[in-house]
Amino acid sequence: MKRTLLIILALVTTNLLSQSSTNSKFNSNLDQFQDEKIHLHYNSDFLLSGERLYYKLYCQTVNNQFTPFSKIAYVELLDKENKSLLKQKISLTNGNGYGDIFINTQVKTGTYKLLAYTKWMQNKGNYFTKNIYVINPFADKIAIDAAEASDATTSSKLSTSTSNSLFSVNQSTFGKREQITLNINSTAFETIEGSFSISVSQKNDLNTPQENKVIEIPNKSAQFYIPELRGSLIKGKLSSSSKKISDIKLSLSISGSNRLPLTAITNSLGEFYFNIENLNNDTVYLSILEEDPEGYLLELSNDSETITGVQNFPGITLNQKVVDAIKKRSLYSQIENAYLTVKKDSILKTATESALLNTNKIVYELDEYKRFNTIKETFIEVVEGAGFFKKGETFKLNVTDTDASETLSYLPSLLIIDGRIVNDHDTFMRYNSRKIKTISLIRDKYFYGNAMYQGIILVDSFKKDYFLESNTYQKFTVKPIQPEKIYFFQEHHENNKRIPDFRSQLYWNPEVRADQTQISFFTSDVKGTFEIVAQGFNKEGKLVTVKTDFTVE
Repeated sequence: MKRTLLIILALVTTNLLSQSSTNSKFNSNLDQFQDEKIHLHYNSDFLLSGERLYYKLYCQTVNNQFTPFSKIAYVELLDKENKSLLKQKISLTNGNGYGDIFINTQVKTGTYKLLAYTKWMQNKGNYFTKNIYVINPFADKIAIDAAEASDATTSSKLSTSTSNSLFSVNQSTFGKREQITLNINSTAFETIEGSFSISVSQKNDLNTPQENKVIEIPNKSAQFYIPELRGSLIKGKLSSSSKKISDIKLSLSISGSNRLPLTAITNSLGEFYFNIENLNNDTVYLSILEEDPEGYLLELSNDSETITGVQNFPGITLNQKVVDAIKKRSLYSQIENAYLTVKKDSILKTATESALLNTNKIVYELDEYKRFNTIKETFIEVVEGAGFFKKGETFKLNVTDTDASETLSYLPSLLIIDGRIVNDHDTFMRYNSRKIKTISLIRDKYFYGNAMYQGIILVDSFKKDYFLESNTYQKFTVKPIQPEKIYFFQEHHENNKRIPDFRSQLYWNPEVRADQTQISFFTSDVKGTFEIVAQGFNKEGKLVTVKTDFTVE
């Protein structure tokens, strides 16, 4: 009963959302959500081709509390013509998320804007912005300003000996490939809300204009952006020249996913919405779950709306000393990328299996039984509790329930093949049974979409290719969320002493938590001045930044 109530509650929420463009009551409830704002902690605002920009994203409400609303944020890189070079989707957990951007050789030398926002923020035209300076020594000649003969420097050192510092280090000078340990101040950490992020990188001898601010860009299209409260929101529209477009049931499945397909119903305008948690694939399949799906056109809304009106792209001036440093750093970056196979980040697997699939189910591995020539024979001889029944001129596959009442015994069963809902059971009955790997049964009754089903039949083929020649599903490309990672940690010991180490980014950790008493990392073969920067938000919602320098000789 509890499970059924939870499913019904989810259905009611989904239906409310699908009616959002016409339901004024729902729109008025959106006014109760507080406005949001974003801050990014990033490792550097000056990058070369072949390097990575690492960032931690903090999303708050206007009351300086981590947002409970948006579960998705966007990070975008714009050039001075407001052309988007890339756009990333970041999953937010308690208002926190992180990611990284690889600066490839297609990015030209210049000043770019790094934007961060949520869909909800776009309604007010609010964006976090930061100037990012990129040098591409492979495609552009580096210009030197002769008037800039003196060396530019960045901010002065900040001491770590203060009592309210998040960490402390015992010395300021280290050797190459030496381990550095930061001791976490547990008392100071108690003032931090959640986790903080920390970056250790080589300092740049540049006077780059500092700009960390929130800008307003008017929403010229007057489009209303629904907050993404439960994950990625996929919006689309169904149209037809001869058929009704309201109350049409649709199904969405994700390529390579083990979870159940999603369902939605169009509103009076033919619009539909799918909420997808952990959208980690860029391909989805949509199907119209009607007896006669012909005569409809399915479209998804463009997920790459153009942002215009972003201004102020200041240039930077380079002297000969900086140019020489850039050439050396570019060489180091190429060496590091050549050894990327032994210095890779680890991508964390995201849970994608539906909770429904964790229930008791009977699984038949068909290779463990005698193989039969047809699907119908397979169900008769191997699969107990399900079979084909003739209904009019067609056959339907049903899970039987001997305990069901006379009324409930006529409920249809849900057939899902390779992760997608199948209404055409006749075609499946003619499928080559030797291509099927497993058949699974869930015998309980389930509310799914807006209907009740007597059980679920899950079929998996060996090659996941049941729909290869089918025209019942349409394929669409969507933007997935960035995968969560454990960033590579360089250690030094006897086994790797022959592997070059020319890292200028010594350490990046977007989620330092309260149970950590120490942070350690190793210096590289790169000499110079390095900076440790830690950022987080205290319990009052104010930004805390701690910096210190050290030297590698």
